[in-house]
Amino acid sequence: MSHTNKESGLKHLLEKYLQGQSSVKENQAIEDWYDQLGKEDHKVPPLESSKRKAELKLEIKQYLINRIVDRTTRKRAFQYCKYAAIFLLLIGGALIGRNVTINSKKDRHDIIFESSDKTAKLITLKDGSSVLLNVGSSLTVSKDFGDSIRQVRLTGEAFFEIAKDTKHPFIVQAGKLKTRVLGTSFNINAYEDLDQIKVGVLTGKVQVSTADGLLASGMTKGKVLFFNKNSGTTTLKTEQTEHIAIWRDSKLNIESATIREIASQLHRYYHVKVNYDNSFDNEKRYSIRFDREPADRVMEILSILTKKKFTYKTDQITIK
Repeated sequence: MSHTNKESGLKHLLEKYLQGQSSVKENQAIEDWYDQLGKEDHKVPPLESSKRKAELKLEIKQYLINRIVDRTTRKRAFQYCKYAAIFLLLIGGALIGRNVTINSKKDRHDIIFESSDKTAKLITLKDGSSVLLNVGSSLTVSKDFGDSIRQVRLTGEAFFEIAKDTKHPFIVQAGKLKTRVLGTSFNINAYEDLDQIKVGVLTGKVQVSTADGLLASGMTKGKVLFFNKNSGTTTLKTEQTEHIAIWRDSKLNIESATIREIASQLHRYYHVKVNYDNSFDNEKRYSIRFDREPADRVMEILSILTKKKFTYKTDQITIK
């Protein structure tokens, strides 16, 4: 079979796979092909039809919306990477290795992963660890990641599932906080516009420190650390684990937040502009969780809780 015919056959098989029309034997062929990525050059010419390209892009986007927030195992992370790999190949991209990176920016030393303002992003690191970035977040991975330590820098929020490696600690630098683990799952919220950095543990043990010293050692399941960036004070609490990374289920969790911080959360959650009076008291903090309630209901409850007037219109939220 000629090289052109092989490429055409592979492209046809990949499209059948995405459409759920491939046989068991064809599915196995796809899995075997995917396992070989990075061992040799796999290239497929661009799709001739821009319409089909757009359809495939929509399929991948819908797959992400339906599946990405439920990623709790590396097996599922692999499944996502596989779909993304197939999509990239179908539109003419060349994929090298299993560690799929989409919209990453490389410089001489680091690899930077970024999520958009509206969509979360799942990353699989070369050690098998997975990181789910919340919207408007970024993760910087050093080029020598894994040589002695596994170190990354986080801006924003992310849920980590770390592959166990006792010889190579995994360290997350988020603002002034340094979180160190060997193999565990945890969430860090470190958006720059928030006054606090929050570290919550789902499994395993976590150690948190700053340049000034250790803040918490041996944090275990359900433990949550709040670090105030202004005062440098630390608070340690216990929460139900299902609440620690509740954003993965598209739920709104407001915890110990000022009016300004609530405004920031609403902006990220609804993707709209939020207008509020800067003179509001930003010392008082509020906590409440919403389980996908309609926006109008959320505004009503927040108004009662804070004694401010929250209103939601098509393209903006106003707090008075």
